[in-house]
Amino acid sequence: MDTRFGGKIALVTGGRSGIGLATARRLRDEGARVFTAQRGEDREFEAISVDFTAPTKAAHAIKAVVERAGRLDVLVNNAGVMQEALVEDMSLADWERTIAINLTTPFVLIKAAMPHLRSTGGAIVNVGSIEGLGSNPKHAAYCASKAGLHGLTRAVAIDHGAEGVRCNAVAPGWIDTDLNL
Repeated sequence: MDTRFGGKIALVTGGRSGIGLATARRLRDEGARVFTAQRGEDREFEAISVDFTAPTKAAHAIKAVVERAGRLDVLVNNAGVMQEALVEDMSLADWERTIAINLTTPFVLIKAAMPHLRSTGGAIVNVGSIEGLGSNPKHAAYCASKAGLHGLTRAVAIDHGAEGVRCNAVAPGWIDTDLNL
């Protein structure tokens, strides 16, 4: 396998399953030292336990990676939640949880990571969704959160591209993961 990420330090949120696990494995296979951040442990990668329902506490994941590895080159904001409900049936708590995990936590992590990524010429990859560009029935909170993430991605790219920090988003369609069960 290619070693284009040889010597790079990467943090993948939600790296224990689905898209995050596949991304973490690919980065590792291409030479990166990979940390994952999620609730609980990870037997395959160096894990950092994070409760993404409390976004202000998520920044400790960046600090932990830098303390253990000395720097950060790649941040992959992948952790996410989705639930199906009509707006009228959705509780405010469910709306806020979705926005907190899918949009506010990436903002907090990007903010905490920016000084480190600026010094390494690093990259941010935000895992958005085609639902951030359109919509499906009963996915109001998810669509709103992913649309916001795509907007955040564009803003960070414009604000920090000249400093050598790349910020991009991918917009996967339906993929058979735990998120979609």
